[in-house]
Amino acid sequence: MSHTKDFDMKRNEILDCAEQLFTIRGYEATNVNAILKEVGIAKGTFYYYFTSKEEVMDAVIMRIIDTELEYAKTVLSNENLTPIEKLISSLFRKPESDEQKVIIERLYEPNNALMKQRALQRTLEVLCPIYAEMIIEGNKRHDFSSANPLAEIQFLVAGMQTVYDLSSISNSKIEVSMETVLNVFFQVIRIDESKNSKEQIKQLLFQNM
Repeated sequence: MSHTKDFDMKRNEILDCAEQLFTIRGYEATNVNAILKEVGIAKGTFYYYFTSKEEVMDAVIMRIIDTELEYAKTVLSNENLTPIEKLISSLFRKPESDEQKVIIERLYEPNNALMKQRALQRTLEVLCPIYAEMIIEGNKRHDFSSANPLAEIQFLVAGMQTVYDLSSISNSKIEVSMETVLNVFFQVIRIDESKNSKEQIKQLLFQNM
């Protein structure tokens, strides 16, 4: 086995264990020593692969983001889908597995606040440019009339995430409805309702959620 494969296998083993610990204990409650014990390696070995626990967290998040990125790229290149179908399919995709669903759910726990913040940051930086390309395609077809596709989809994603987070807090007076999400979606990227009705998009949302 090559040195590169050995390196990748050990690195992934560390990430698998760290991901499990972050999921069970939370990011804040997991320290480097806990990861070392779980993997069964010395501290020097850990620092050969990662410089800090935060770098491990980034790598765990990026494995999830990379999966979403590959999916979004595949959707973007699918000529059988309209731009709005591509956007809905990518933005509101269900978790691929029960494991991924658990990880996403854990991000909303208080002791994983930094992970959730970093996941949103990486989504805006890495995934939103692909979503912006879908909007640009929609502009060319005159389905949308977005003035600044990247900035607008970043605003939309960050805004929806923030409102959803705040609405889930105990005793919160913030409400999120499907109708509100649709209205904002239409207004931000300026969807032409003569080509894509809210009822049609609502059905697409239900199919993907």
